[in-house]
Amino acid sequence: MRLDSRLASLVLALHLAALALAFAPPLFFGAVVAPAVFRVLPTRDLAGALQSPILSKLCVMAEASFGLLFATAWLLTGPETPKLTRSLLTRLPVLGFFAALVVGQLLIPPIDKIREEAPGLIDNLPAGDPSRVLLDRYHRLATGFFSVEIAAAAILLLVTARWLSERRAAPPPPTVRPPVPKLLDLS
Repeated sequence: MRLDSRLASLVLALHLAALALAFAPPLFFGAVVAPAVFRVLPTRDLAGALQSPILSKLCVMAEASFGLLFATAWLLTGPETPKLTRSLLTRLPVLGFFAALVVGQLLIPPIDKIREEAPGLIDNLPAGDPSRVLLDRYHRLATGFFSVEIAAAAILLLVTARWLSERRAAPPPPTVRPPVPKLLDLS
């Protein structure tokens, strides 16, 4: 499907904006905010209680961004796009979407429930306590899926940059001159 150049520019701008939202906030949260909160607050319970609503909203934003990335990649790429590039541009958003969905919908609610139902602070429970063990497992899973989400966005950024540079470097399509009608020679 070929888009009008003005519409293609708008779709490309949406693609780049969604890419920025899918990559930068999770990276900043995972690399800067989360470690700082766990380091500054006195207990892991407080840190978790603070980060849970932030991470939930971040996951919703990532789901929307990856959904938009899928739609824009689908619209921007066509049969002229190399198969691997088109595959990566349309499948990585699906991976990122489901990674964000798993974190936001399947892992955060049980973590919050364990924290609410734990007998006292998680930090004060013995290392072998079932609540603490289960919380640690869910936390490791959430961290893993969150890393998958960031990796999908990073690879998508690289693939998009390469695809755009290849498009720019490609020679423009040749202009086709309309055929000149043949004149009948009636002599």
